[in-house]
Amino acid sequence: MTELEEEHRITAPPQILELGNIIVEKLLEKYPVKELMEIIKKNSSKGLFVAVSRENPEKVSLIVDTTGKFCYCCEEPLLIPIPKKFAVLEPDTAYFENTLRANIYLALMKASHEELHR
Repeated sequence: MTELEEEHRITAPPQILELGNIIVEKLLEKYPVKELMEIIKKNSSKGLFVAVSRENPEKVSLIVDTTGKFCYCCEEPLLIPIPKKFAVLEPDTAYFENTLRANIYLALMKASHEELHR
């Protein structure tokens, strides 16, 4: 494991890691990282969320909140904010992907909104 990987390693229960990995995999199959970053740049003033259910993690959607009616939810269905910093302010695909993964794992562990990456 490299120093960067060690620094950004997620510690969570195995079932959370497994579920989070499925969600990330399915999201990135639908929206590759660079495409997702472009969507964020084009909608930087809007909220963007990953919408998914713990019961069906293979069915992942991306919500662009044009009206401001959506907010973070760690219950069913999960609405997980997509971090914008490393897509818009300081573009970096590796850090963007890491913060996206972290938000997904944190939401699965029912973290508070304040603990999520922006």
